[in-house]
Amino acid sequence: YDSSMKVEAGELQEGDLVFFHTSGREISHVGIYIANNKFAHASVSNGVMISDLNDGFWKPRYKGAGRVLSKG
Repeated sequence: YDSSMKVEAGELQEGDLVFFHTSGREISHVGIYIANNKFAHASVSNGVMISDLNDGFWKPRYKGAGRVLSKG
């Protein structure tokens, strides 16, 4: 989270990372933005899944998004 270039929600692009705090105050979950408010992530109980950023569980836990740029 701290090492990525911050991205506003309205500027998300495919491949951007979306960060959540599902427990405590620190980042505890990350997903990869796909498109149309959807992101892919791994769930302990359900494996790899696709969820919506506006979902009632994820929306209040959303911390921000970031883009990782290659160096060189």
